[in-house]
Amino acid sequence: MHGLADALRGLESRLALPDLWQQEAIRALQQRRDVIVDAPTGAGKTFVFEYLVTAGFPARGEQAVYTVPTRALANDKWREWQRRGWRVGLATGDAAEAVDAPVLVATLETQRERLLSGTGPRLLVIDEYQMLADHRRGLGYELVLAQAPPETQLLLLSGSVANPDEVAGWLQRLGRSVEVVRTGKRPVPLDEIPLGALPNRAPHVIRDPWARLAVSALLSDQGPLLIFAPQRRAAEQIAKAIAAALPDDDPLPSDARELRRTCGPELHRVLRKRVAWHHSGLTFAQRAAIIEPLAKAGQLHVVVATMGLAAGINFSVRSVHVSGTTYAEGPWRREVAPDELLQMFGRAGRRGLDESGCLLTTERSPRLADGRPLTLRRVQGLDWPAMLRVMSTAAQAGESPFAAANQFGERLFSPHPVEV
Repeated sequence: MHGLADALRGLESRLALPDLWQQEAIRALQQRRDVIVDAPTGAGKTFVFEYLVTAGFPARGEQAVYTVPTRALANDKWREWQRRGWRVGLATGDAAEAVDAPVLVATLETQRERLLSGTGPRLLVIDEYQMLADHRRGLGYELVLAQAPPETQLLLLSGSVANPDEVAGWLQRLGRSVEVVRTGKRPVPLDEIPLGALPNRAPHVIRDPWARLAVSALLSDQGPLLIFAPQRRAAEQIAKAIAAALPDDDPLPSDARELRRTCGPELHRVLRKRVAWHHSGLTFAQRAAIIEPLAKAGQLHVVVATMGLAAGINFSVRSVHVSGTTYAEGPWRREVAPDELLQMFGRAGRRGLDESGCLLTTERSPRLADGRPLTLRRVQGLDWPAMLRVMSTAAQAGESPFAAANQFGERLFSPHPVEV
């Protein structure tokens, strides 16, 4: 697929110099302090870590572990940093590659046993640390932070936490030296534009509402466009409707036969119009080798993605539209939280390409005022297997397991000791 490879050259847009807040975070890390970065989505939080690595961190024999909430994002970061020539490994539970490399991209759960055993890496990065309040995975995040060895330095990144100082206070109570680095400035300002206010409207012959929205955005120079859909089927239906309304005169620069073989006829049909859907039902090759690289390179006009992408792949788009406020999570229906909306909105606007990003709204869609940071609170309950392990380890060492349990409870993310 030589055409596709050509289209992906120069994929990463790198910052030449750190912003002042990035310099502050880098200095604190170089001084062996833990750092919590509070910056909007798209501001360049990851660059703090990337700068350290390109400057020679970690030292020989040390390791930096960069953790992310999803396997899709771990695979994306791993591929991106491999392209830069880094020695980087991957650990996601269902994949393990070069896990002893100087830089390891991982889901946090894969590092749990290592950290509990007291053999943590030189630097542990927790991207999207608001997962601390997640109803399913929050206890695991809390445990790792509470029990991380003192010699493991921490870097916490998020753009949707309202109380980073409380998190810093908790880590300081554990004996850590912590600095909160914050910026409220988006490098690309975000505007809200009602669909009816776009200067160019879709022709009347286009009747499907999703196609009208997308065509109006593209005609008004608000593309590429990312649409968040509540479920897989909806994402596919919206993408097909949009592709059907677009002309055939702007084909992708790729090998059509190879693209069709990898994607299948339906996805290939919409990709020919530079449209794609993105969800976890795609194969790894479809998602990671085709859609994500094309979208990150700005080669697609429209991407329709399920809600889970909000904390995931950083596609190159100018505009975002959120189609609804509920989505499926297993057998349950979930309401999109205000902090999740904040992350979705933050995908709009490309640094160095756009003067502003755009949130496209309709009468029923979320607006900018609906997105706000999350105030983190610990998830109720205890990680009982971890606590029993702590008690067992204490008993084997001839120490009081009950005293160890009390100490465990005192280390958790709470202003008061948690009863065990």
